[in-house]
Amino acid sequence: MNCFRAVAALVAAITLLPAAQPQKGPIYVIAHRADHVHHAENSIAAIESAAAVGADYAELDVRTTKDGKLVLMHDKTVDRTTDGHGAVKEMTEAEIAHLTFKDYGGSVPTFDEALNAAKGKIQIYLDWKDATPEAIFQILKAHGMVKHVVVYGGHDELHRLQALAPGIRVMPEAGTLLNLQNDQRALKPKVVAFSEDDFKPEIVAQALRKKEEIFVDRLWAQDTPELWQDAIGRGVRGIQTNRPAELVDFLRAKHLHP
Repeated sequence: MNCFRAVAALVAAITLLPAAQPQKGPIYVIAHRADHVHHAENSIAAIESAAAVGADYAELDVRTTKDGKLVLMHDKTVDRTTDGHGAVKEMTEAEIAHLTFKDYGGSVPTFDEALNAAKGKIQIYLDWKDATPEAIFQILKAHGMVKHVVVYGGHDELHRLQALAPGIRVMPEAGTLLNLQNDQRALKPKVVAFSEDDFKPEIVAQALRKKEEIFVDRLWAQDTPELWQDAIGRGVRGIQTNRPAELVDFLRAKHLHP
């Protein structure tokens, strides 16, 4: 029995050993849909508020209108967040511009307007919903924001964007261990996104071995100081939150945010 316990303890100790050392440096605060708890999600006011409270990134969702313009909208339709109805891809930019956000007021911004509001104040975590790589690249380039964005999207989309903008920070979803390894070979990402579902020790360890920055979602029920600390302890570099002001204060108290 004593021998069995000794072996079990050794196996447990080995299992707990980190596969790689977490990266050093400050923890980035990523405001989910910008500061959307206090302002309309994906709005200019939410972007400005996220910057004002000290967040490092505003996470924004980009879609394409019927006439080929890029606007901020999480859902495929405008129904949930505005006083309008219909799919973004079936409406023109002008039609969407006339809509008003529910509860908060204000209009749906274009991607151009969002970058104008963010430039020099906060970086962009771009959630690529529906747009061509060429359209995204041209707007980022026009605003001088190619180096101030991290782009989350599918493998093929990110590969095409890299061809247009070598060195741009693309961020695939970790997914499974095999999926991450495939993306590491093909995309060589500097940053990898993790959700509640794939934030697992063996997948995290693979990202750390490649010295990739880990950006993890800590949203809704996961958005607590206890789970922020758990993420930090596992080597993350960025935390996406619905509570950017509170997370900034939490990190500053631990000297992990400027």
